[in-house]
Amino acid sequence: MTATPSSIVEECHASSELPIRADLTAAHAHVWEKLAAPGTWWNSSERLAIAEIVGAALDDPDPIPPWESASSSGRVASNALLSSELQDAVYRLAVHAGTLTEEWYSKMRDATGITPQQWVEVIEVAISVASVFRFSQLAGIERPEFPAAIKGDPSRQGQPSKPAKHHWVPVVHLEDMTPELAPFYDGLPALPPVIRALSSVPSAMDTLATLSSAQYIPTREMVDLNWTRGTLTRRQIEFVAGRLSAHRECFY
Repeated sequence: MTATPSSIVEECHASSELPIRADLTAAHAHVWEKLAAPGTWWNSSERLAIAEIVGAALDDPDPIPPWESASSSGRVASNALLSSELQDAVYRLAVHAGTLTEEWYSKMRDATGITPQQWVEVIEVAISVASVFRFSQLAGIERPEFPAAIKGDPSRQGQPSKPAKHHWVPVVHLEDMTPELAPFYDGLPALPPVIRALSSVPSAMDTLATLSSAQYIPTREMVDLNWTRGTLTRRQIEFVAGRLSAHRECFY
């Protein structure tokens, strides 16, 4: 029987000696299903090619400096689906995200010719792979293999995104909410920049919401300082999140 993307994740999680929460397994299985399928602006083969570079970057025991080329130094396998400039950008995103600047982003777009929406989808793939692989590493389990690509074309469904003060990419503002964004926007009085950052690609918003809900806190529970899923308290969750963010130099 051919393994499905979900079964690949579920089998790895089932092998753990740790009691892995069902919602965490479901979240990782969900993003693995999406990884195998055509996206909004990239087809499945291109998405998996991006994923392979993210995986190679995370596996690199001695990452090259951010100003060097991963493609020309042999750190990533050559892939005709992606330009060398985009391969370099994906590698840097995976291991040197803290070094990225708006100037770098503008130059990268000029060099690669990709749109802001395509870059948002690259970020979606990167956070999927990083979340699943790093969890497997820290849980001491075999990490899931990449799924097989599912044939099909990207949907190429655009959104009414506009420039915003706190973002390098256009975003969809609350007053421009579309049906695709309603699950993430509806009922919210305002949208913090970190929530709407990937809104030009609703599928990327879905990935972010799925992973953050399982690995951190559901968006709609943010205002409840006593919320808990029955394991760590909210204060313990924020303590761990704050220490990790500081260690990773993740500031916003």
